[in-house]
Parts: sequence; structure tokens; C-alpha cells
Amino acid sequence: MGVPVGAKRWALVVGGLVLGAAVVLTVVVTKPWSAHSDHVCCQLPPDTSAIEDVPERWQAAVADGDVATAWGMLTPEAQRRYGTRHALAAALDDLKPSPRAAASWQLIASSTQGRGTPGRFLYLLVEDDSLRPVRAVVVHSRADGTPDGRIDPDVPATVRIQEPADRAVVGLRPRMRSATGIPPAYTAVQAGRIVRGAVGAIREADGHDAPFTPAGPSLRPGPALIVAVQDDDRYTYGTVRVTVRRDA
Repeated sequence: MGVPVGAKRWALVVGGLVLGAAVVLTVVVTKPWSAHSDHVCCQLPPDTSAIEDVPERWQAAVADGDVATAWGMLTPEAQRRYGTRHALAAALDDLKPSPRAAASWQLIASSTQGRGTPGRFLYLLVEDDSLRPVRAVVVHSRADGTPDGRIDPDVPATVRIQEPADRAVVGLRPRMRSATGIPPAYTAVQAGRIVRGAVGAIREADGHDAPFTPAGPSLRPGPALIVAVQDDDRYTYGTVRVTVRRDA
């Protein structure tokens, strides 16, 4: 006895649906993840190798009074803020970093979802010996290994670190207190090294921040510049110079 025509058609429809699902499933499972994937979880680490000299090039353009180069390095937002090249030229004297000794640009904080995505990178010019902060800029880049960095030179330094006091002697993992309601991220600059605190730090029951956790790298004995950074719509930061005691 043969199979009814209606049953045959139904079997073909079901078989087609199953085959279609299998094809779709194969496409989804076997699709390779790209470095430029929209999925944040799969982004590669940012590549800042091509923008590391952007702050130095900005510093040179400002020092030389090269308005054309300086203007071309500004982000569109910064260009709108200054309005015209003439207005930028009038502001160059205020934008010039004034180190009293040898100084280096240090990458203090970054806000990025990975390589190939828009990111902001806060650089601070720090004197090598005194650890005096001189100037800050934010470099905007996709951090994909290309020299596409643009500068925002107006970084408000409005985060106040209330404790420890300037040049205080502190332990290897100093507790901090800032004027902000939410614990900021902390970074410490020491001779030849950067120590990063926990993002968001840790606020203890006594109201102090514990930015350098036991699981992370501790500070070396000696001078240190501690930088507190907040990142909402724009970076804000504050600094305090301390000495880490040797018996901690």
C-alpha cells in the first residue's frame, strides 16, 4: 500500500525545515569571530603602539607655534570648542607644557571596548625625577595599530584627593580619600613603572578607598605620584605626590 500524497508533501516540508535549521545552525556556530566584531566579549586588546607619540607631536607643534599642525591634531569637538585656527593660535601659550626638567608622557587611563573600537586614552606629562605633573591630554583613537590619534588638550583636573596630604609618607598600599562620591580609578607613577589600581577602587567601611589591592602589584618604597581618574562624559583627574615608606 503506497504512502498518501498528502503525507509525502508533509514529510518534504518537515525535512526542508530541519535541513534549513541545520544550515543556519552551521553558519552561526562556524562563523569566525573578527577583530572588528560588534561583540565586546570578543574584541582584541587595544593596540596603542601607533599613538604613543601623539602627545609628543602635539607638544612639539604647540611649542613651535605650528597652528596648522596643532589644529589638524584636534578632535572635531575640540575644534568646535576653539572655533577657529586664529582662536587656537591665541590659546597656544596656555596650552604649552612647562616642565622644569626632563619629563615623559605616561598613559594613565583608558576607556575602550577593544581594538578597532573608539577609545579615549588619558596621557599625563610627568617630570622624571620630581614626578611633578605638568600637563594632561586625551588621545582619541580606534587603537588598531594605526596613527589615527586626535587630541583633546582641555582635560579638567577637578578630582581632589583629600588624603593623604601632599608629600605624605604612606604604606605600600595607601588608603585614599577623594572628594568624589564614587571611588575613582587610581594609578601610581614611580620611576620607570606604572602601578594601576582597581577600576572603581574599593571603598571600605571607614570611608577610605583601598585602590591597590593585595592581589595586585604594590608600590615600591620611595617617591610616587598617585593619580585619581574619573571617566563619565569626559575624563577628570587629580594628583598627589607621596613617599612610600620602606618599612611597610
